[in-house]
Amino acid sequence: MHDVVRTRAPWAAAWAYRDLVRHLVGRDLRHKYKGSTFGFAWSLANPLLMAAIYTLAFAYIVRVPVARFPLYLLSGLLPWTFFAGGLLAATSSIVDGGGLVRKVAFPRLVLPLAAVATQFVQFALTFAVVVPLAALWTADGTGGAAGGLALSMVAVIPALLLQLAFTIGLGLLLAAAYVHARDTRHLVEVAVQLWFWLTPIVYAEAMIPRRLASLLWLNPMAAFTAIYHAACVDGTWGAPQHWIVAATAASAALGAGSLVFARQAPRFAERL
Repeated sequence: MHDVVRTRAPWAAAWAYRDLVRHLVGRDLRHKYKGSTFGFAWSLANPLLMAAIYTLAFAYIVRVPVARFPLYLLSGLLPWTFFAGGLLAATSSIVDGGGLVRKVAFPRLVLPLAAVATQFVQFALTFAVVVPLAALWTADGTGGAAGGLALSMVAVIPALLLQLAFTIGLGLLLAAAYVHARDTRHLVEVAVQLWFWLTPIVYAEAMIPRRLASLLWLNPMAAFTAIYHAACVDGTWGAPQHWIVAATAASAALGAGSLVFARQAPRFAERL
């Protein structure tokens, strides 16, 4: 019971400081685009360039047998980019905000939340623009895919919320770890690169050998990616087992992250 109270208290305090979270997110976004002529367009340029490179490499050179490959790639690559960016930003959020942590009394949870939220806002805007355009670009002209896409895209909303919870949970764990062990961020950078290639983003899940396919159950991002592919490419809500894995992973990560962060937060100032 004490652990439950300890875990809930920081979230209640963070909600009371939600204006501070909004301020930090707005500050980070303004700083990112300050002095830029094209502003948000640069956030669109990076994933589109990556998608063009991967499409050329895997659709036309390696010839991965995936229908509507550009849409398939973007619907997995954009959520992954948010996950990787949010995880790295949350990991260093407490240390980067060390001046505030040492001098100002406020819920420490605010910093990783703002870090992930900044990445999420950029991702959501990019996803809302790029994926519909990619769907129109790769449409087969029959109208069926477009009609199914319009309905199935509703599935993206709960999937995004679950992925947001998953990212925040892992981010809280890593933010607390980074305060105590400064090698954490370097390990995360390496792990994220490896994790990307273990997730069916530039290749299809069906291409994985059967003896290794069961290992996908240990990779929550594979479940999230499968849901996005189903919603954006196939026009369906995806398989129930993918939703079960995604929901379980999000709940476990958020619960564990909240508990560990709440226990470690009182000692952050003296560690910085």
